Amino acid sequence: MIHHEQHFPSCSPPKSTIWLQREDLSSFAAVQLRSCGDRRWMTFSLKMAMKGIQDAASLSEHALRCAIAVLDHQEAKADDIEDCLLKFNRLLSNPVPSSKVIDMIASSNFPSSIVRVMRRHKENLPILALACQCVAGSASTTDAATSFARAGVLDEVLNVMDSHKTHGGVQNVALFLLRTILKDGTAARQAVQNGAIARVLAALNLSMGREIQYGGLVSLRQMMDASRQNRYFWQESLKTQRAQIQEAGLQAKVHHQSDAALCEAADDTLAFVIPRFKEVPCWHWQSGWCKMGPKCTYAHGQEDLRGGHGKAYGKGGYRRNAAE
Repeated sequence: MIHHEQHFPSCSPPKSTIWLQREDLSSFAAVQLRSCGDRRWMTFSLKMAMKGIQDAASLSEHALRCAIAVLDHQEAKADDIEDCLLKFNRLLSNPVPSSKVIDMIASSNFPSSIVRVMRRHKENLPILALACQCVAGSASTTDAATSFARAGVLDEVLNVMDSHKTHGGVQNVALFLLRTILKDGTAARQAVQNGAIARVLAALNLSMGREIQYGGLVSLRQMMDASRQNRYFWQESLKTQRAQIQEAGLQAKVHHQSDAALCEAADDTLAFVIPRFKEVPCWHWQSGWCKMGPKCTYAHGQEDLRGGHGKAYGKGGYRRNAAE
Protein backbone atom coordinates (compact mmCIF):
# COMPACT_ATOMS: atom_id res chain seq x y z
CA MET A 1 0.00 0.00 0.00
CA ILE A 2 1.37 3.42 -1.00
CA HIS A 3 0.30 6.32 1.20
CA HIS A 4 0.29 9.93 0.07
CA GLU A 5 -0.23 12.91 2.29
CA GLN A 6 -2.91 15.08 0.85
CA HIS A 7 -4.92 18.08 2.06
CA PHE A 8 -8.56 17.78 1.07
CA PRO A 9 -11.10 20.57 0.72
CA SER A 10 -14.16 20.58 2.91
CA CYS A 11 -16.86 18.10 1.96
CA SER A 12 -20.56 18.69 2.42
CA PRO A 13 -22.60 16.33 0.19
CA PRO A 14 -25.08 13.90 1.73
CA LYS A 15 -23.58 10.90 3.51
CA SER A 16 -25.02 8.61 0.88
CA THR A 17 -23.06 10.40 -1.87
CA ILE A 18 -19.99 8.42 -2.91
CA TRP A 19 -17.88 9.10 -5.97
CA LEU A 20 -14.50 8.10 -7.25
CA GLN A 21 -11.66 10.05 -8.79
CA ARG A 22 -8.79 8.50 -10.71
CA GLU A 23 -5.15 9.54 -10.80
CA ASP A 24 -2.37 7.68 -12.62
CA LEU A 25 0.78 6.89 -10.66
CA SER A 26 3.19 5.29 -13.14
CA SER A 27 2.46 1.56 -12.91
CA PHE A 28 -0.28 2.06 -10.30
CA ALA A 29 -3.88 3.15 -10.68
CA ALA A 30 -4.79 5.26 -7.68
CA VAL A 31 -8.46 5.57 -6.88
CA GLN A 32 -9.58 8.02 -4.24
CA LEU A 33 -12.76 7.14 -2.38
CA ARG A 34 -14.35 10.30 -1.06
CA SER A 35 -17.34 10.66 1.19
CA CYS A 36 -18.12 12.82 4.18
CA GLY A 37 -15.99 11.74 7.08
CA ASP A 38 -14.20 9.05 5.03
CA ARG A 39 -11.22 10.15 2.96
CA ARG A 40 -8.52 7.70 2.08
CA TRP A 41 -6.32 6.55 -0.79
CA MET A 42 -6.79 3.16 -2.37
CA THR A 43 -4.04 2.11 -4.78
CA PHE A 44 -4.11 -0.90 -7.06
CA SER A 45 -1.53 -2.46 -9.29
CA LEU A 46 -3.06 -3.75 -12.51
CA LYS A 47 -2.75 -7.31 -11.23
CA MET A 48 -4.45 -6.41 -7.95
CA ALA A 49 -7.28 -4.57 -9.72
CA MET A 50 -7.86 -7.43 -12.17
CA LYS A 51 -8.00 -9.93 -9.31
CA GLY A 52 -10.40 -7.70 -7.41
CA ILE A 53 -12.92 -7.49 -10.25
CA GLN A 54 -12.59 -11.16 -11.26
CA ASP A 55 -13.07 -12.38 -7.67
CA ALA A 56 -16.08 -10.14 -7.04
CA ALA A 57 -19.33 -11.98 -6.36
CA SER A 58 -21.44 -8.84 -6.57
CA LEU A 59 -21.13 -5.26 -7.71
CA SER A 60 -19.74 -3.80 -4.48
CA GLU A 61 -17.86 -0.53 -3.99
CA HIS A 62 -14.60 -2.49 -4.01
CA ALA A 63 -15.50 -4.21 -7.30
CA LEU A 64 -16.38 -0.84 -8.82
CA ARG A 65 -13.07 0.69 -7.70
CA CYS A 66 -11.19 -2.25 -9.20
CA ALA A 67 -13.07 -1.95 -12.49
CA ILE A 68 -12.31 1.76 -12.76
CA ALA A 69 -8.65 1.09 -11.94
CA VAL A 70 -8.38 -1.47 -14.76
CA LEU A 71 -10.17 0.71 -17.31
CA ASP A 72 -7.94 3.71 -16.55
CA HIS A 73 -4.66 1.84 -16.04
CA GLN A 74 -1.90 2.93 -18.41
CA GLU A 75 -0.56 -0.62 -18.73
CA ALA A 76 -3.92 -2.31 -19.31
CA LYS A 77 -4.00 -4.15 -22.63
CA ALA A 78 -7.04 -4.76 -24.80
CA ASP A 79 -7.46 -8.25 -23.33
CA ASP A 80 -7.45 -6.82 -19.80
CA ILE A 81 -10.11 -4.25 -20.73
CA GLU A 82 -12.24 -6.88 -22.43
CA ASP A 83 -12.03 -9.29 -19.48
CA CYS A 84 -12.90 -6.48 -17.06
CA LEU A 85 -15.93 -5.36 -19.08
CA LEU A 86 -17.11 -8.93 -19.52
CA LYS A 87 -17.06 -9.53 -15.77
CA PHE A 88 -18.67 -6.14 -15.10
CA ASN A 89 -21.54 -7.05 -17.42
CA ARG A 90 -22.01 -10.34 -15.61
CA LEU A 91 -22.17 -8.53 -12.28
CA LEU A 92 -24.74 -6.15 -13.74
CA SER A 93 -27.02 -8.92 -14.95
CA ASN A 94 -26.93 -11.39 -12.07
CA PRO A 95 -28.62 -10.26 -9.97
CA VAL A 96 -30.22 -7.15 -11.46
CA PRO A 97 -28.64 -4.21 -9.59
CA SER A 98 -30.67 -2.26 -7.09
CA SER A 99 -31.28 1.46 -7.43
CA LYS A 100 -28.60 2.00 -4.76
CA VAL A 101 -26.00 0.19 -6.87
CA ILE A 102 -27.05 2.11 -9.99
CA ASP A 103 -26.68 5.39 -8.08
CA MET A 104 -23.24 4.28 -6.84
CA ILE A 105 -22.08 3.60 -10.42
CA ALA A 106 -23.55 6.82 -11.81
CA SER A 107 -21.98 8.99 -9.11
CA SER A 108 -18.56 7.39 -9.52
CA ASN A 109 -15.89 7.98 -12.14
CA PHE A 110 -17.11 4.95 -14.09
CA PRO A 111 -19.05 7.00 -16.72
CA SER A 112 -15.91 8.98 -17.58
CA SER A 113 -13.77 5.85 -17.57
CA ILE A 114 -16.07 4.01 -19.96
CA VAL A 115 -16.08 7.01 -22.33
CA ARG A 116 -12.27 6.96 -22.41
CA VAL A 117 -12.35 3.23 -23.17
CA MET A 118 -14.75 3.81 -26.07
CA ARG A 119 -12.44 6.47 -27.50
CA ARG A 120 -9.25 4.46 -27.15
CA HIS A 121 -10.74 1.24 -28.55
CA LYS A 122 -13.16 2.58 -31.16
CA GLU A 123 -11.94 0.02 -33.72
CA ASN A 124 -12.07 -2.92 -31.32
CA LEU A 125 -15.60 -4.22 -31.85
CA PRO A 126 -15.76 -6.69 -28.92
CA ILE A 127 -14.67 -3.97 -26.48
CA LEU A 128 -17.08 -1.46 -28.02
CA ALA A 129 -19.97 -3.90 -27.71
CA LEU A 130 -19.12 -4.73 -24.10
CA ALA A 131 -18.72 -1.05 -23.22
CA CYS A 132 -22.13 -0.24 -24.71
CA GLN A 133 -23.69 -3.09 -22.75
CA CYS A 134 -22.08 -1.83 -19.54
CA VAL A 135 -23.51 1.63 -20.05
CA ALA A 136 -26.96 0.33 -21.00
CA GLY A 137 -27.05 -1.84 -17.90
CA SER A 138 -25.76 0.92 -15.64
CA ALA A 139 -28.00 3.72 -16.95
CA SER A 140 -31.31 2.08 -16.09
CA THR A 141 -32.68 5.18 -14.36
CA THR A 142 -33.14 8.69 -15.73
CA ASP A 143 -30.62 10.14 -13.25
CA ALA A 144 -28.05 7.51 -14.22
CA ALA A 145 -28.65 8.19 -17.92
CA THR A 146 -28.02 11.87 -17.22
CA SER A 147 -24.69 11.08 -15.55
CA PHE A 148 -23.50 9.04 -18.51
CA ALA A 149 -24.72 11.69 -20.96
CA ARG A 150 -22.77 14.38 -19.12
CA ALA A 151 -19.65 12.20 -19.27
CA GLY A 152 -19.83 12.24 -23.07
CA VAL A 153 -21.38 8.87 -23.88
CA LEU A 154 -23.78 10.38 -26.42
CA ASP A 155 -20.96 11.74 -28.59
CA GLU A 156 -19.15 8.42 -28.48
CA VAL A 157 -22.26 6.47 -29.51
CA LEU A 158 -22.75 8.73 -32.52
CA ASN A 159 -19.06 8.37 -33.41
CA VAL A 160 -19.41 4.59 -33.25
CA MET A 161 -22.40 4.74 -35.60
CA ASP A 162 -20.38 6.88 -38.03
CA SER A 163 -17.32 4.61 -37.88
CA HIS A 164 -19.25 1.39 -38.55
CA LYS A 165 -22.09 2.50 -40.82
CA THR A 166 -22.44 -0.84 -42.62
CA HIS A 167 -22.03 -3.14 -39.62
CA GLY A 168 -25.47 -4.26 -38.53
CA GLY A 169 -24.26 -5.69 -35.23
CA VAL A 170 -22.54 -2.46 -34.20
CA GLN A 171 -25.55 -0.39 -35.22
CA ASN A 172 -27.79 -2.67 -33.19
CA VAL A 173 -25.69 -2.29 -30.02
CA ALA A 174 -25.34 1.46 -30.59
CA LEU A 175 -29.11 1.89 -30.92
CA PHE A 176 -29.68 -0.16 -27.79
CA LEU A 177 -27.38 2.20 -25.89
CA LEU A 178 -28.75 5.30 -27.59
CA ARG A 179 -32.32 4.69 -26.50
CA THR A 180 -31.05 4.18 -22.95
CA ILE A 181 -29.23 7.53 -22.88
CA LEU A 182 -32.14 9.35 -24.55
CA LYS A 183 -34.25 8.78 -21.44
CA ASP A 184 -32.58 12.01 -20.35
CA GLY A 185 -34.52 14.79 -22.09
CA THR A 186 -31.51 17.10 -22.33
CA ALA A 187 -29.49 14.34 -23.99
CA ALA A 188 -32.36 13.69 -26.41
CA ARG A 189 -32.46 17.34 -27.45
CA GLN A 190 -28.68 17.41 -27.77
CA ALA A 191 -28.84 14.28 -29.94
CA VAL A 192 -31.21 16.07 -32.32
CA GLN A 193 -28.78 19.00 -32.60
CA ASN A 194 -25.90 16.59 -33.23
CA GLY A 195 -27.63 14.93 -36.17
CA ALA A 196 -28.67 11.70 -34.46
CA ILE A 197 -31.93 11.44 -36.43
CA ALA A 198 -30.05 11.05 -39.71
CA ARG A 199 -27.81 8.35 -38.19
CA VAL A 200 -30.80 6.43 -36.84
CA LEU A 201 -32.55 6.58 -40.21
CA ALA A 202 -29.41 5.23 -41.88
CA ALA A 203 -29.37 2.31 -39.43
CA LEU A 204 -33.05 1.58 -40.10
CA ASN A 205 -32.33 1.47 -43.83
CA LEU A 206 -29.39 -0.86 -43.27
CA SER A 207 -31.37 -3.77 -41.87
CA MET A 208 -34.97 -4.79 -41.26
CA GLY A 209 -33.86 -6.91 -38.30
CA ARG A 210 -36.23 -6.71 -35.37
CA GLU A 211 -33.83 -5.23 -32.79
CA ILE A 212 -32.45 -2.54 -35.09
CA GLN A 213 -35.97 -1.54 -36.14
CA TYR A 214 -37.26 -1.43 -32.58
CA GLY A 215 -34.24 0.44 -31.22
CA GLY A 216 -34.33 2.93 -34.07
CA LEU A 217 -38.05 3.64 -33.80
CA VAL A 218 -37.91 4.11 -30.03
CA SER A 219 -34.92 6.45 -30.41
CA LEU A 220 -36.74 8.54 -33.03
CA ARG A 221 -39.79 8.80 -30.80
CA GLN A 222 -37.67 9.86 -27.81
CA MET A 223 -35.91 12.61 -29.77
CA MET A 224 -39.11 14.00 -31.28
CA ASP A 225 -40.92 13.82 -27.96
CA ALA A 226 -38.13 15.77 -26.24
CA SER A 227 -38.32 18.42 -28.99
CA ARG A 228 -42.07 19.06 -28.70
CA GLN A 229 -41.55 22.68 -27.65
CA ASN A 230 -38.90 23.42 -30.29
CA ARG A 231 -40.86 25.20 -32.99
CA TYR A 232 -37.83 25.58 -35.25
CA PHE A 233 -37.28 21.81 -35.14
CA TRP A 234 -40.80 21.07 -36.36
CA GLN A 235 -41.01 23.87 -38.91
CA GLU A 236 -37.51 23.73 -40.39
CA SER A 237 -35.18 20.98 -39.19
CA LEU A 238 -37.63 18.10 -39.69
CA LYS A 239 -38.76 19.15 -43.17
CA THR A 240 -36.26 16.98 -45.03
CA GLN A 241 -36.56 14.02 -42.65
CA ARG A 242 -40.31 13.82 -42.09
CA ALA A 243 -40.91 11.69 -45.20
CA GLN A 244 -37.99 9.40 -44.32
CA ILE A 245 -39.30 8.86 -40.79
CA GLN A 246 -42.76 8.10 -42.17
CA GLU A 247 -41.42 5.58 -44.68
CA ALA A 248 -39.21 3.91 -42.05
CA GLY A 249 -42.12 3.50 -39.65
CA LEU A 250 -44.49 2.13 -42.26
CA GLN A 251 -41.91 -0.30 -43.65
CA ALA A 252 -41.24 -1.60 -40.16
CA LYS A 253 -44.95 -2.33 -39.73
CA VAL A 254 -45.07 -4.21 -43.04
CA HIS A 255 -42.09 -6.42 -42.15
CA HIS A 256 -43.14 -7.02 -38.54
CA GLN A 257 -46.92 -7.15 -38.66
CA SER A 258 -47.19 -9.79 -35.95
CA ASP A 259 -44.88 -7.97 -33.48
CA ALA A 260 -47.22 -5.90 -31.30
CA ALA A 261 -44.43 -4.10 -29.40
CA LEU A 262 -42.61 -3.07 -32.57
CA CYS A 263 -45.82 -1.97 -34.30
CA GLU A 264 -46.73 0.12 -31.28
CA ALA A 265 -43.28 1.75 -31.35
CA ALA A 266 -43.80 2.47 -35.05
CA ASP A 267 -47.25 3.95 -34.41
CA ASP A 268 -45.92 6.16 -31.62
CA THR A 269 -43.22 7.45 -33.99
CA LEU A 270 -45.55 7.92 -36.95
CA ALA A 271 -47.99 9.94 -34.85
CA PHE A 272 -45.36 12.71 -34.70
CA VAL A 273 -45.01 13.05 -38.48
CA ILE A 274 -48.47 12.13 -39.86
CA PRO A 275 -51.33 14.47 -38.95
CA ARG A 276 -54.23 12.68 -37.21
CA PHE A 277 -52.48 9.32 -37.60
CA LYS A 278 -54.90 6.45 -36.83
CA GLU A 279 -57.47 8.89 -35.43
CA VAL A 280 -60.00 8.39 -38.25
CA PRO A 281 -61.50 5.04 -39.36
CA CYS A 282 -60.54 3.77 -42.82
CA TRP A 283 -63.70 3.52 -44.89
CA HIS A 284 -61.96 1.23 -47.41
CA TRP A 285 -61.28 -1.27 -44.64
CA GLN A 286 -64.82 -0.88 -43.32
CA SER A 287 -66.05 -1.77 -46.81
CA GLY A 288 -64.08 -4.99 -46.64
CA TRP A 289 -60.70 -4.27 -48.29
CA CYS A 290 -57.84 -1.72 -47.96
CA LYS A 291 -55.01 -2.03 -50.46
CA MET A 292 -52.61 -0.19 -48.10
CA GLY A 293 -52.83 -2.85 -45.39
CA PRO A 294 -50.28 -2.16 -42.58
CA LYS A 295 -49.15 1.03 -44.35
CA CYS A 296 -52.58 2.66 -44.07
CA THR A 297 -52.56 5.76 -41.87
CA TYR A 298 -56.24 5.38 -41.02
CA ALA A 299 -57.58 3.09 -38.32
CA HIS A 300 -58.50 -0.46 -39.25
CA GLY A 301 -61.08 -1.11 -36.56
CA GLN A 302 -61.78 0.23 -33.08
CA GLU A 303 -58.65 -1.31 -31.62
CA ASP A 304 -56.51 0.52 -34.16
CA LEU A 305 -57.83 3.97 -33.21
CA ARG A 306 -55.62 6.46 -31.42
CA GLY A 307 -56.48 9.63 -29.52
CA GLY A 308 -58.86 8.79 -26.72
CA HIS A 309 -59.61 5.27 -27.89
CA GLY A 310 -56.41 3.59 -26.74
CA LYS A 311 -53.11 3.09 -28.53
CA ALA A 312 -52.96 1.37 -31.88
CA TYR A 313 -51.23 -1.99 -32.09
CA GLY A 314 -50.60 -1.82 -35.81
CA LYS A 315 -53.47 -4.20 -36.47
CA GLY A 316 -53.87 -2.85 -40.00
CA GLY A 317 -54.81 -5.96 -42.01
CA TYR A 318 -55.84 -5.81 -45.64
CA ARG A 319 -59.30 -7.38 -45.17
CA ARG A 320 -61.74 -6.47 -42.44
CA ASN A 321 -62.37 -10.09 -41.44
CA ALA A 322 -58.62 -10.76 -41.39
CA ALA A 323 -58.11 -8.21 -38.63
CA GLU A 324 -61.15 -9.04 -36.51
